[in-house]
Amino acid sequence: MSKILVAGGAGFIGSNLCGRLIEYGHTVYCMDNLSTSSAENISDLYSSNRFHFIPGDVSKHVPEVLVDQIYNCASPTAPGHYQRAPEATIEANVEGTENLLKLAEKQKAKMLQTSTIRVTEELEKTVCVTDCYMGDLDNPHACYVEGKRKAETLCREYFEKGTDVKVARLYNTYGPKMSRDDSRVVPQFIMRALRGDPLLIVGEGVQRDSFCYISDMLDGLMAYMNSDIKFGPVEFGYPDPISILDLARLTIATLGSKSEIVFNGIGRSEKELAAKMRRPIPDISEARQRFGWCPRVPLDVGIKSLADYYIAKDGMIE
Repeated sequence: MSKILVAGGAGFIGSNLCGRLIEYGHTVYCMDNLSTSSAENISDLYSSNRFHFIPGDVSKHVPEVLVDQIYNCASPTAPGHYQRAPEATIEANVEGTENLLKLAEKQKAKMLQTSTIRVTEELEKTVCVTDCYMGDLDNPHACYVEGKRKAETLCREYFEKGTDVKVARLYNTYGPKMSRDDSRVVPQFIMRALRGDPLLIVGEGVQRDSFCYISDMLDGLMAYMNSDIKFGPVEFGYPDPISILDLARLTIATLGSKSEIVFNGIGRSEKELAAKMRRPIPDISEARQRFGWCPRVPLDVGIKSLADYYIAKDGMIE
C-alpha cells in the first residue's frame, strides 16, 4: 500500500478522493487550509488510523512527509469562491503547484495535477494564438484559468527534468460533499428544486455542458495515477453533453419537484454565454483506450444521489 498526499484534501473532490484511497488501504495525508473547503467533509475519516490531517497552505509551505504519490487538488474551483479570492487562487495554482513538484522531485514520488478543460477552452476561443498571447485576462475566470495554465507549464518543466508528473484536465464534476451553496449549476438547480423555487436559466438555455459524477471521476484519476502514461494531459468528463434547459427539466423530473423554469437574461455577459455555446465535449478516448475508463453513472442517478446527500445532511431543505 502507498503513502499518499492529497493537497486540497478537504475540498469536494479531495475529500472524496481521501475516502476512496483509505478504503483501498492506503495511508493518506490530507493537507488543506480550509479557506474554501470544509472540515466537515473529512470528519468521517478521522476514525481511520491511516488518515492524517495537515493544516496549512501549499502556496506557503509543504511539509516533507514521506509519500509515494501526490494528488494536487489545492485550488478553489467554484466561480463564487475563486472570484472572491483571485490572488489566493493564483498563488494556490502557481506557488502551491511548484512546492508540491519540489516535494515530488525530492522524494521521487508520482504527482497528479488536476487541471481544467478551461485551459484549452480559452485557447480555442482565441482567433489567432501567437507567441505574444497573454491569456484572456478580462475573463471573470482568468485568475483560475491562467493559474491552471501556469501550473501545467510548471508540471511540464519538472517532467522534462525527470519528475513523474501527470496532468488531468477535468470537466464539470458533481456529487456528495459539494456545498449546498456551491455556485455551480447542478447544486444550484438541485437546491432550488428541493425548495420548490424557480430554476433560473440565463438566455434560452441552449448552451450545452457535460457533468461527471464524483465516483466516476475518482475511478479515472486513480487509474491515471497508476497508469504508464507520461505527463498527458488526459481529459476526464462525461462524454454526453446536455443543454442547460434539459438539465433543468431533468432535475425537476428526477426530484418530483413543482419548480418552474424561469428564463432570466441577467447575470452573465454575452461573452460568457458565447463561450458556453462553444464549449467542447470531453475527449476521453485516451483514458478509454489506455486504461479502460468511461463514466457509468447516468445524470439522473447522480442528481438523485446529490439531492439525497443534501437532505440527509441538512434535514428539511428550507
